[in-house]
Formats: sequence, C-alpha cells, structure tokens
Amino acid sequence: MHGHEAELLTTTLLMLSAIGCGLILKFVRQPPLVGYILAGLFIGPSGLGLIDYSAEISSLAELGIILLLFIIGMELSVKAFLSVVRPAVIATMAQIMCSIFLAFLVSFYFAWSVPQILLVGFILPLSSTAVALMVLDSLGLLRAHVGQLTVGVLVAQDIAVVPMLVFAGAGAGVLAEWPLLVTRIGLAVTVLGGLLFWIARTSRLRLPYGQVLENNVELSVLLGLGLCFMAASLTGFMGLSPVFGAFCAGLAISHTNLRKPILNATQPLQSLLIVIFFVSIGLLVDLNYVAAHWGVILAVTVAVLCLKTILGGVLLYVGGEPIGRALVSSLITPQIGEFSFVLTTTGIASGIFISQVADFLLAVIAASLFVSPIWSNVLHYLVVRSKIHLLGEPTKLSNAPG
Repeated sequence: MHGHEAELLTTTLLMLSAIGCGLILKFVRQPPLVGYILAGLFIGPSGLGLIDYSAEISSLAELGIILLLFIIGMELSVKAFLSVVRPAVIATMAQIMCSIFLAFLVSFYFAWSVPQILLVGFILPLSSTAVALMVLDSLGLLRAHVGQLTVGVLVAQDIAVVPMLVFAGAGAGVLAEWPLLVTRIGLAVTVLGGLLFWIARTSRLRLPYGQVLENNVELSVLLGLGLCFMAASLTGFMGLSPVFGAFCAGLAISHTNLRKPILNATQPLQSLLIVIFFVSIGLLVDLNYVAAHWGVILAVTVAVLCLKTILGGVLLYVGGEPIGRALVSSLITPQIGEFSFVLTTTGIASGIFISQVADFLLAVIAASLFVSPIWSNVLHYLVVRSKIHLLGEPTKLSNAPG
C-alpha cells in the first residue's frame, strides 16, 4: 500500500484505537485521555508496531496544542481568576521553585545539564486540567469555592506555561544566549500582563458581524482558525512560542461578543486534534525502556504525586486557605499534566533533552496519569465519607457571554 491509501489506513487505525481505549477508560470512570495514551502504546513502535511517529502526526499534534491554548484563552475569566489570584500564584510559583531545586538534587545522579534541570523543574509542577475538572465535576465541587481555587491554580499554571515554552524552544545552547532569552520572556510577560490588565479594566467589546457568525458555522471556524494561526505565526516569527500567540488571541477574543460563536465552532476540531496529540505521546513512549526501568519509574511517580499533594496543600494553606480546602485542592492536582508532555516534546525537538532523559520523563508523566485515580479515590473518601464541608458560594472561572 502506498501514498494516500497508507495515510488513510494510519489515520483509521489511530482513530479506532483511540475510540476503543477511550470508551474503555470512560466505562471504568477514568479520564479518556489516559485511554488515548494507551492506544498509542498499543499500536505504536514498541507495541504492535502498526504505526510509527511521523512528521504528519507531529504536525497535527502541534496544531491541537495551538488550538487548545487558543480555547483556554477564550474560556478564561480574568475577573474570576483575580478573586483567587493570591493563593493560586503563591502555590504555582513556589511549586516551580521547589521542583527546580528537586531537579537540581536529582541531577547529581543523572548528570543533567543546567537547561535540562530547569526544564525538568518546569515540567513536574504542571497538573492535568482535564483530569482535575473531571474529578471536580464528579464530586460536585466544580462551582464550589474549592473548585474555584483549584481552577485558579490550573489557570496560573497555564499562564506560567507561556514563558516555559519560550525557554523550551530556545535549544540546548539557551544559556549561552541568555540575554536574548530574557528579552523574549520579558516581552512575552509584558504582552500577556498588558492584555490581562486591559481585560480586567475594560468592558466587553461588541464587534460587528457577531450575529452573522452565530448563524454561520463555516465563517466562525474560518475566522477563529485564521485569528489563531495568524497570532501563532506572528509570535513564532518573533522567536516566541506559537502557542503564546494562540493563547493571547484567545484572550483577546474572550473579551468580545465574537467569543461564543468562535468557541462553539472551533472546539470540535480542537478536541479531535488533542486526541491525536495524546495518541502521539503513546507512540513516543518506549515500552522496552519502561520494562527495563519500571521500578525507578514507579518510585519517582509515587514520590512526585506525594510531594505535589503535600507541598500543594501546605502552600495553599500558607496562601490563606483553610487546611481542609487546601488539602482537597492539592489532592485533585497531583498528576503531571498535558502541558508537561508539550514541554517534553518541545525540549526533544530543540535538543535540550536527549532520548534517555525524554524516555524517562514521558514514562513518568504517563504513569502519573495512570496512578492518579488512586488519589481521586482518597479524595472521594475525604469529601463523601468523612463529610468535610468545603462547599462555598458557587462561582465560575469559565467565561460567560454578555
């Protein structure tokens, strides 16, 4: 088989395996994204060997991440985030600093370089938004104060990802060109800070043709993708990460009356591409490496989950939250998240990570998602059986039209 027929068969196998594994994980009340990773493991080079990680799959996965940041920007309510900004930012920044210090200690054993230490320190603190929101929703805490706090931490992490991606894409020689890196990160933070300040201080803009877009899905898709990819291309040419431009474009659109039609039209395409992204992660995980080092991978995974749970609870408590609420919030977000995969693959592409380091990190990230249901069960016991009263006034961190 050759040409487009081979590509069609590859796409079919990818989709069918993702659907099958996703349904199985959904049936046992676990995040479908774990099933997508399993699908990649099953059909990938170290599994049945049906599909290899190709440039086409990599491009589709990258588009999925760009659209994910675009939609996160549109869904973010800046004013709601500001209500929990103090504990969320304290917890996020302190976890990043502690993670970098931990990576520094571990580097004596693994002989990591300074860029590798910093990037590992960026990767470990990030949590899975998809898993956390699913757990919050299943426990009925999504609109409670503890849900607001947890989503605030996730939003702070999403914002912190922006300069991290700039660093990850700079390459192995990043420290030799540190003035340029600092300039790029400073520019990114300035633009993002200015955009957040503008949104917080002004009323929603009403742009023309909003009603037309609401009644025309095709135009909404074209406009949304056009603005997203234009912003991503612009920041890419500036030496910043393309996803930074996509996130800023989403934030800008969220402050206009075009948000609802563009969000509704682009979400299905983004969901499809994100499935491809998670399957591609499964394709990258080397099962032979996992089999040879499963003990170390499991030990590091459990250690990371325990440390993130304890540290997250302590930091939120220091930030002014009650100990019960801080503990439950930290139990929701101990797993390593989607953007950790993005940072790892970006580090591979830029040359910061060699194959052995990348194999180890991908295995630990995937394992944390597999093990995280245990933490969810602990959380369920605390909330339901111990009758911890954590519900506060229902609020929303997602944007609402109007």
